[in-house]
Amino acid sequence: MTIMLHLQTSGTPRELGKAHGRRLKAKICQLLDHYRHGLRDGTGGWRKGLDPESRRAFSLKRSEMIEHIYPEACEEIDGIATGSGLPYEDIWELNLIYELTDHHPACSVYGFQDCNGHSLLGKSDDLEALELGSNVLTCSEPKGVLKSLNMHFSGTIWTTCAVNEAGLAYGMTGLRAQHQNPKGIPTLFLLHLLVSRCETAVEVEHLCSEYQISTNGVSLLIGDATGDLMVLEKYTTGQATRRPGPRGAALWQTNHCCDANLREDEDRNSPTHQNSLDREANIVNLDGLVPRTLKGLMDLYRTHDAPGGLCQHGAGGLHTDTAIIMDPTEREMWVTEGYPCETEFVKRSISVR
Repeated sequence: MTIMLHLQTSGTPRELGKAHGRRLKAKICQLLDHYRHGLRDGTGGWRKGLDPESRRAFSLKRSEMIEHIYPEACEEIDGIATGSGLPYEDIWELNLIYELTDHHPACSVYGFQDCNGHSLLGKSDDLEALELGSNVLTCSEPKGVLKSLNMHFSGTIWTTCAVNEAGLAYGMTGLRAQHQNPKGIPTLFLLHLLVSRCETAVEVEHLCSEYQISTNGVSLLIGDATGDLMVLEKYTTGQATRRPGPRGAALWQTNHCCDANLREDEDRNSPTHQNSLDREANIVNLDGLVPRTLKGLMDLYRTHDAPGGLCQHGAGGLHTDTAIIMDPTEREMWVTEGYPCETEFVKRSISVR
């Protein structure tokens, strides 16, 4: 069973980062070693353009650009470096790893309104075997913005799912893209921004439209305390949203593009593309059988139907590190610490100021 890391932070962005770095130094070092192994060329050398000096120059150039768009991100990353005692450029390298290397998108989201009109959102978080245990369940109280329960990845400001005190919740899946935009911010940085500033699904849609992303796309399942529910897909070329039909109808997405107007930006060459198609086909088959309840959603994330089970144990090289269910109306998050088929969902709540 995976032992999930837990963290409580408060204060300025730099203070949030310092607490993160102090607590998670060992895991950060482990991840840096893991990713750098993948930058080798197989003969003991570095792949072209990925030697230490090139990575350092790239990281510093990107940090200077992002400073003008999202300065709080830079402050928090600097705090992680300070707290961990690791070089600033190493922490930036970790935060930018999906711009330095190929990204194999993963994770599945599924949600609906229950009989009370509450939006319930589910998300799996699928990782490589050597990444298991890197998720950090964080209770964050940033100074001057919204408090939240969120899932971070060790050493980074990536926020892959969250519930905040205003009753906004979201969970993400990755989408692989063909195009890059050097003027954009990393996709997972944008998600970090949303949870601290937005109170409704509509606000998320509007804020996302104000920012360009740099490389791979994202799909967001978003719900709020009013019962609103949507999926937002975003690539470097644009974004689109969709909402469910009659009450009880579900929304879902795995790791391929669903909006016809965005498909020209999709890269279908990911090794996990077939895995994504299999999971979507499985969801389509199971959708009518899923009770529109908290338990129904939990049980869906425990399925192993092959191919395409949402609880993955190595299919396509992916392992489900955790599954998360969110109820934005109640400001609750239910989380497994490890494969959802093997562990219980534990409730976490966030108080309203």
